[in-house]
Amino acid sequence: MSLFHRIAFAIGIKLTDERAREAQTRAANPNAEDLAFRCSAALMRTFWTPERDSAFRLCEQALEIDPENVRALSHLTFKFAQRFYFLAVPDPQADLRRADELASLAVKIDPGYHMAHAAKGQALLAAVRYREAIDSYERALMLAPNSILVGLPFAYIYIAEPEQAIAYADKAMRISPHHPGLAGPMFHFAKALAFSMLQDHEQALVSIERAEAAAPEIVYMGFFRSALLAIAGQEAEARAAMQRYLANDNAPIRTMSQWHAQQSGKPLPSYSPRFLIFGKKFVDGLRTAGLPK
Repeated sequence: MSLFHRIAFAIGIKLTDERAREAQTRAANPNAEDLAFRCSAALMRTFWTPERDSAFRLCEQALEIDPENVRALSHLTFKFAQRFYFLAVPDPQADLRRADELASLAVKIDPGYHMAHAAKGQALLAAVRYREAIDSYERALMLAPNSILVGLPFAYIYIAEPEQAIAYADKAMRISPHHPGLAGPMFHFAKALAFSMLQDHEQALVSIERAEAAAPEIVYMGFFRSALLAIAGQEAEARAAMQRYLANDNAPIRTMSQWHAQQSGKPLPSYSPRFLIFGKKFVDGLRTAGLPK
């Protein structure tokens, strides 16, 4: 990754923070763009923490003033896509539809804004349209080569291209090594899955441990860690990890039946033998780790 891209990313963060501070001086009477910039700056610091909800509320307030504010539309897409991924609402399909509505409107209003395409990629990823998601992410990268696209490595994994997933995750973390709110937990998580698909179990476990350490509040990490431990042949550790996961009242998947129900109806992401083998090993890993029927 070139020094130019790292400098450009740092300048982008600085400009966003400065614009957000300027907006804060008008806190008594903010306009939509003020609120959207404050939302953007806050998400850079809090995206994988509970404080992100306060940041998203700023984007919602921006849209109350201007329903076509493209910055707020783009950022708010990630709220609904994220909740869909982590089963954090009773009606995930409603969140999926809302994510697509927001992202599609953002792209329609300003097709030259990179975050609109990044948001569209995130909505398509949630909709299991992985190659279309990659196309949207690539448009975002064409418009802003230093973009941090959390969903892109997962799209590569779903089409059975783990090498591409690792390469992009590493690139993103080199661009933003000191911005864990953007580049940390999910890139390590993606690398864990990619390395496991490549049967590099040592690196898979290193990566999932880093993901958990960076975002301990994401309960789902323990679920995947238990399966990856089992795939790696560490059965005792896998069972201990699964018990810790199940002991959390917020664990979203508690039985194999729930896991299968979540996956049912989704088209198979890839018919690649590599993906099919990994998928079977993952399910077997959950059983070995002790996920109840």
